[in-house]
Amino acid sequence: MKKILLSMAVFASLAFGMEDKVANEITQADVDIQNKISDASTQDITPKSVDDFFDEFKDEFGIEYGITKDGKTFYTGSSEVMLKPTDKNFARSLQNAYNRAMLKLQGEFIKDAFGRIATSSINRYKTDQSDNAREFEELPKGGTISQILGKLTQLASAQVDKALNELGVETQGLQEERKKELLKDEFTKKTVIKAFGNMSGLVPVKTVITQTKRGNYKIGVIAVMSEKTRQIAKDMKNRTPWIIKAKGGKPVVEYLPKQKAGFIQEYGIRLVYDENGAPIILSYGNWGYLPDANSKIADRQESIAKDSASSQADAGIIEFISTSVSFADERETGEALNQNIKETRNLLSNDIQIQEEALESIIDRVSQTIKTNASGNIRGIRTLKRWDYTDENGVEYVGVVRYYSYANYLNVTNAVSDKKNSTATSTSTQPAKATQRSSKVVNTIDDF
Repeated sequence: MKKILLSMAVFASLAFGMEDKVANEITQADVDIQNKISDASTQDITPKSVDDFFDEFKDEFGIEYGITKDGKTFYTGSSEVMLKPTDKNFARSLQNAYNRAMLKLQGEFIKDAFGRIATSSINRYKTDQSDNAREFEELPKGGTISQILGKLTQLASAQVDKALNELGVETQGLQEERKKELLKDEFTKKTVIKAFGNMSGLVPVKTVITQTKRGNYKIGVIAVMSEKTRQIAKDMKNRTPWIIKAKGGKPVVEYLPKQKAGFIQEYGIRLVYDENGAPIILSYGNWGYLPDANSKIADRQESIAKDSASSQADAGIIEFISTSVSFADERETGEALNQNIKETRNLLSNDIQIQEEALESIIDRVSQTIKTNASGNIRGIRTLKRWDYTDENGVEYVGVVRYYSYANYLNVTNAVSDKKNSTATSTSTQPAKATQRSSKVVNTIDDF
């Protein structure tokens, strides 16, 4: 496992902004490592937490997240899962959490690559040490009508209070409060980071779903970008034959989990190589539904949920090709000391109370927005597997595995153009109560 992860880390990092030549030929060792990392049919080790998962991967491969090494860069993202495993909507909540984790990961990349930062600091101070600082000015008496209305208000309030007191209800009558600020000392620092850019070739290589120490659930994602993955994305966008080729692999169906239960831990895309050495983009789309007592309605809900899962899978492939990301992060930190004096006057008894208070507070405000957009042609994407699974808590999962290959693209193009291309080769389309789970590794580092 360590060798597999290490190889994958080396393979998958991206040298952003570098124009190094992409190797057209991948060694068999590279292919073996890459395929093993992305192979969901192999056994995997589940870490204890998301942070442990990230650290374990980093130590295994000798990498640092966000730092380019050997042309590859790894990024991480995580997100809390809103619901518990016993909630019937847990399957949908997991997919949403994965999408959020990927969005955070994409935002982190764009921030590091294109970010601009602006900061400002302000210190405000004022004090009142006058002789009459703790005195309040006399309230204006007002005109005759105003005084009469005031007395009537007091009288009405007194009668209401008396009636309530007779019923056993404590009342304090009408009160009037006034405040004076004697001292204010406030320091704030505001930091604004904004970024916008395009990214392509981002490949999730590992996901984990695990329980936090407070009993909630969290999903973590490790993804990589490299010269090879960007070249593959470029070929897909231009609809040209693969430049990146390998000497070996295996039929794409053999990368899938052997059992249905294995599919519920696979999210996002995987980069693998088929038996012809051609790159394949696998994409796992997961969703769920609430079963209805009426069997016909339940069947319909399951069918609709699988269509939603298929859309999730297609979106993952299109986002791999090219995604525009905007990132905005505003943070305000600081501290404040306020000294105030408060006068409380009882309008019935005219009693006055004076209180002094000193308030110390820490300022910590955050506003963050990450937005992505992606669009593209889905020609060349086919369905490899549709599945359904009911877990030990009765949660209904459904999913669709879609995959892109250049052979698929040629096949569809020939079909719609009514022409035959004898050089096109078809890829096999035959489908083949845990608190933690993680995706299977089907790659080595050098695959990326």
